[in-house]
Amino acid sequence: MSDISEKLSLFFKTHLPITQFMEMDVQSYDGQTLILHAPLPPNINDKQTAFGGSLYNASVMACWGMLYLKTLEANITCNQVVTKGSIEYKAPVQGDILAICHAPDAAELEKMLQTFKQKGRARLTLFSSIECSGKKAVAFEGSYAILSE
Repeated sequence: MSDISEKLSLFFKTHLPITQFMEMDVQSYDGQTLILHAPLPPNINDKQTAFGGSLYNASVMACWGMLYLKTLEANITCNQVVTKGSIEYKAPVQGDILAICHAPDAAELEKMLQTFKQKGRARLTLFSSIECSGKKAVAFEGSYAILSE
């Protein structure tokens, strides 16, 4: 899976400058779970914890990245956007940011891909989380759309 996750890293570096400022990159991807990593120092706030905006961006990008990778795996070329996002900050993040997104179940993913093939657009809801000290510190839910180019 490293070849495909390298495409996501390259996309970040080429098209999304904020990921460079955050020093965010793919830590791992195994086909089912995507983990993005961003070190604390460039994302720190005045309380010496991770800045809420960085946590939001990492959460959005973990889900966006999962969808990007799943469309690549399905050989689908499309534009994709986040259309809605909701975040809950449950606890401060006192170390590096690890944003985790799990793939949707296979039936849900297949339904989205078939809708895209039929209509040229489709939506999918994805979830990500950030943990700190073994506890869920951030919970994110986002709605994403894929559109014909």
